[in-house]
Amino acid sequence: MAEAVMAPHAGAPLPSPEDDWREWFLENSRSFRRTLLPRRDGARLHAGSAPTGDLDRIRRKMAFLVASGVPESDAQMAMLAASRFTVGCVLEEQADTGPGDDVGLPAGVPVIDHGSAFEAGLSLILNGLVQRVEDADNAAGQSP
Repeated sequence: MAEAVMAPHAGAPLPSPEDDWREWFLENSRSFRRTLLPRRDGARLHAGSAPTGDLDRIRRKMAFLVASGVPESDAQMAMLAASRFTVGCVLEEQADTGPGDDVGLPAGVPVIDHGSAFEAGLSLILNGLVQRVEDADNAAGQSP
């Protein structure tokens, strides 16, 4: 069932060598979110599932990031972090019953704009990854 839910994301184009890895990283997570959101309990169905049918695609995505200069261990952790962040965001968004519900927030606290919150968090993940790539590049440039 989880594979059926993921079919639209699994059919999305893979990155090509001329793609900017940063833009691709963002769009990959956005595509994942767009796939999970419209399906009732899409995040719950995906959480805890193993990507057995998607391993080749994952390998190709990782190879793209590494070929773009992202250290392999950082690429792995960033993809994992972005995936789990996306699932968590969608899980919270799908659990939100909408404006006017009693979410336990103190008076005056604005209701969360899920799309903006997702983009802000995704940006933080990407910025951290960019910094890691720059640090690795600087360290490589300083080697004798």
